[in-house]
Amino acid sequence: MKPVAKIKSTLDIQLDLTRPVEELTEVISAVIASQPARRKEILKGLDIAVGNALAEIQAQDEQDQKTDNDSSGKVS
Repeated sequence: MKPVAKIKSTLDIQLDLTRPVEELTEVISAVIASQPARRKEILKGLDIAVGNALAEIQAQDEQDQKTDNDSSGKVS
């Protein structure tokens, strides 16, 4: 049996979690630079993921606000 070459493109990352926005921005820039033909696809996928995460946060905030309003106005 002939050995088969395995080629793997990876990016090893260490993030400073005290600077999450700056660090993630650098990682995204590095990924896009390595995949210029897929730049639009990558950014659209990130846009969807970020939008979904923000929608979940918004829904939770609205639920928390509703719970606070329901409990603060009741008279026992």
